Amino acid sequence: MKGPEGVLGDEMRTEGAEPVEKQPVDGPPANADQHLSSRRAMLRIAGLGGAAVVTIRPGIAQAATSVLSCSIPVPDSGNSDKWIKADGQLVSKNANGAFPPPDSPLAGEDVKNSLKYGASYPGHSTAETEAYNAYIRKLTSGQQGYTCYASLQSPSRQ
Repeated sequence: MKGPEGVLGDEMRTEGAEPVEKQPVDGPPANADQHLSSRRAMLRIAGLGGAAVVTIRPGIAQAATSVLSCSIPVPDSGNSDKWIKADGQLVSKNANGAFPPPDSPLAGEDVKNSLKYGASYPGHSTAETEAYNAYIRKLTSGQQGYTCYASLQSPSRQ
């Protein structure tokens, strides 16, 4: 007996479809041009993403390096004759309970380690370090060392 698609029992197929044994098992889809164009689009997107990573990463590395090489003068050059009290306040030289300023500005890396981990500054006591940190925490925009201190507080630098 013949049906509209051929002899019954020979093969099962839906209208307009190729017989199962004639369909390719592995290989490109029926519309190879569409597959290639979508593949090219994905490669273009991946290429752009790679270029963005290469472009941005050096900037991040430079920012991280600049934070490690910045320094904070304690106190700023306009107050170099002042000493620092335990609460970070600047007072006149030789004031009771005050500490002399460091001989040179504090390195950004040392400040980061002191603020984050409680490390003392090289050559300074724990009390001096705490006084210097109190001064640094009081820095405001426009003061020497503020930009360095602010960059150390950035979450990406922790």
